[in-house]
Amino acid sequence: MKKFWVFITIVMFMFVCGCDREQAYILFNKHPFTPETMTSGENIFKPNDRIYYLITLPQPVQSKRLFIQIMKVGGEGERLGYDLAWAKHVKLKDEQIYYFTDYVVFSQTGTYIMEVYSKDNPTKILTTSQFYVKN
Repeated sequence: MKKFWVFITIVMFMFVCGCDREQAYILFNKHPFTPETMTSGENIFKPNDRIYYLITLPQPVQSKRLFIQIMKVGGEGERLGYDLAWAKHVKLKDEQIYYFTDYVVFSQTGTYIMEVYSKDNPTKILTTSQFYVKN
């Protein structure tokens, strides 16, 4: 009976503390983001395909600046198993305070991780997501 009450307490704690927080997300697609393509997301691409990405922000960034970087897992440089493949500083427009969209192109196959940072707090990752480039 004691285990049952501990389980109930943990479940209640999870519902009270962590369920209503909104998070930033990254979506990937082979086509530009429109209302029709918003629901279809992919994370496996072919070499030299355009990889469209959409970064959603639940709260506006005060400085309106983001830093986006893409790391290749197991790259040639092998700096702790990661190699910096691409990076970009972004200034958000007034109509884009809750999202940013663009595309990248990679010719090398492998596993890539996209990380997004805010210039307000550059040591904390806003969101991260993974995609693959395969033949």
